[in-house]
Amino acid sequence: MAWRITGTYYAPCSCNVGCPCTLGELQADQGWCSGGLTLDIRSGNVDNVNVSGTKVSLNVDWPAGMLSGNGTGRLYFDPAVSQQQRAALEAVLSGKRGGVFEAIGALVPNIRPSKEARINIQKDSEDVTRITVGDFGELVVKPLRGANGQPTRLLNAAAAFREEINLADGRGSRWRDPDMKQWESGGHAEYTDFDWTD
Repeated sequence: MAWRITGTYYAPCSCNVGCPCTLGELQADQGWCSGGLTLDIRSGNVDNVNVSGTKVSLNVDWPAGMLSGNGTGRLYFDPAVSQQQRAALEAVLSGKRGGVFEAIGALVPNIRPSKEARINIQKDSEDVTRITVGDFGELVVKPLRGANGQPTRLLNAAAAFREEINLADGRGSRWRDPDMKQWESGGHAEYTDFDWTD
């Protein structure tokens, strides 16, 4: 096994609630899509490099929609991530090491140089997660729940990197990297625990 990472990811985007990309549409509801994917890695190993306890965020801009591809992305690493860990994670998250990120890498062929930014993840008493990525991003993930109080889930969504996701409200999320598209969430977000290997 070349690599394995486990943890939780949080992913608000510019779309309104019910992002069309999750249902297989090629065009997002604004005609374009931008989104952030923050990984809180609880445990992990990439070619004997221990990446447990690391945090990294990926911001991507797509000219039409996620599944249409041709995205431009950038990785942001928390300063606590060592250069060795960063190199290992860059190879995995860019899709060069196979697994679930190979599909993501095909949708994001244009990768800008990585940046360092302090990543802070806080969850409040109502399970709302607030994430800051330096001065670049503020992400909000508020779980959607059914009448019984259970999380609203989507099974077998489009894109191969997740079989089940929890849906959330991402309003309040925004991104402001001067080299990337500035965006605010129209309301869509998702989150889920992951266990990915190759």
